[in-house]
Amino acid sequence: MEEIKACLQTITNPKDAETGQLSHALRRLDELAGDESLGLDPKLKHFLKNRSYQKALIWMDGEIPERGICGK
Repeated sequence: MEEIKACLQTITNPKDAETGQLSHALRRLDELAGDESLGLDPKLKHFLKNRSYQKALIWMDGEIPERGICGK
């Protein structure tokens, strides 16, 4: 979960990322989101699948993100 959160922080704050860090974070997050052995929470998987990275980060911090156009 810490690696997912670190990737999300890099993606949601790209101006703070070093060269190549953003693309690495995007690739790694896709890998982690697709890894069924991690047993990710369905809500988190939904946010990651739909590239709702800000919502995923808010959710990981224990808050409830605003509903999107999908109603979730």
